[in-house]
Amino acid sequence: MRKRLVRLLAWAVTVGLLYLLFRRVPVSEVIAAARGAAWWTVPVVLTCVVGLYVCDSFAIWKVFGWFLKPMSFVDVLLVRGATYLLAAVNYNVGQGAIVYFVHRTAGVPIVRGVATVLFIMGVNVLALLFLASGGLLVAPAVPHAVTVIVVVAWIGLAIYALTVWVRPRWLAEKPLFGVLLNAGVTGHLRALVVRLPHIACLMAFQITAMHAFGVAVPVLAAIAVLPVVFFIGVLPISVQGLGTTQAVLVYFFARYAPGNQMAREAAVFSASLVGQTIATSFQAILGVICLKSRVGRALSESVKADTAPKADTPPD
Repeated sequence: MRKRLVRLLAWAVTVGLLYLLFRRVPVSEVIAAARGAAWWTVPVVLTCVVGLYVCDSFAIWKVFGWFLKPMSFVDVLLVRGATYLLAAVNYNVGQGAIVYFVHRTAGVPIVRGVATVLFIMGVNVLALLFLASGGLLVAPAVPHAVTVIVVVAWIGLAIYALTVWVRPRWLAEKPLFGVLLNAGVTGHLRALVVRLPHIACLMAFQITAMHAFGVAVPVLAAIAVLPVVFFIGVLPISVQGLGTTQAVLVYFFARYAPGNQMAREAAVFSASLVGQTIATSFQAILGVICLKSRVGRALSESVKADTAPKADTPPD
């Protein structure tokens, strides 16, 4: 019941935000902005999306090899591609699918797999925080809200770093925190380095999409603000970040578009919707292809086996 309620709330947030955005920016304005996009929008943005997929898979491949279980890069590409489609149906299943796969094919404990996924997510946030901090130092004008979020994030990072350094026994003894604490500074830095190409592609994807719609975002401002956008977009409070991402992008970047206020907001809104549509379409097609592979079929069987309700437990 709780899972269904969470999914309904995510849909409510998505629909509510899109409704408010379309009330503020009429559909006709959004369509007009889309028609005015550069001719190269689809091929260039799609190239960025493909780069995202390859770089994300590379980072997962390296981190899993270091802290969980070595896998072939091709297998990671297939599993990551398949999880795109699974995540579109159910976000939690998509996140945990690769853990189930490694557990059933290599006998790796699920708790350690979950810990490794949490470690990867933490490193992602760390990379975004460093980028945002660097951008704040050099960007000429950044909304005050970004500075507040970055400062709060640094406080959280200080607490986390102190925990990793002290390694309190009551945490070290828990398997879920084993990977995080045992990685140490060196492990975090290695994971950060292999994650940087993915972050670079993510930045290029968003900046390119906005420039295609005439939103001339300065690179330094994008470096400072986009990490905050990405962080908000991945929060599980909406469906695939739809609605939250568009609202935050319009808030931060409409100032860089030409025309009156409505035209500026329509340009950013349309750029975000088109970019997300291209990315989602690619991921859906890729997911279908990968699920039909040998690795994809094994992944599907792993998910079904580990998520099926037990005989003595009523389904949620």
